[in-house]
Amino acid sequence: MAREEFQPGEPAPQPGPYEQLNVFGSPIGREIIVTQGETFPAGPRGFTWRRLSSLTTAELRARAAQYRQMAATATTAPVMQELLKLAERFDALADRQDIPS
Repeated sequence: MAREEFQPGEPAPQPGPYEQLNVFGSPIGREIIVTQGETFPAGPRGFTWRRLSSLTTAELRARAAQYRQMAATATTAPVMQELLKLAERFDALADRQDIPS
């Protein structure tokens, strides 16, 4: 089974979006996109990185809903549009996981 969490300074095993987790394994809201082999950014002691695609379909859908809620309260149109784009990306990731292999 492949590792799911990676240390700051390690090279990324696969390209794509990752999120930072605190020492308890909870997401802190920091997300990045890296290329394969690019090193993960530094973080506080005990913090790690995890691929967003390792989230369950339900977690991805919940994130999309959170971004839509934030978009509803955005104070500018560009911010609202970017939040809605993020929501669409999370839904697209969830859709890909729903497709049987």
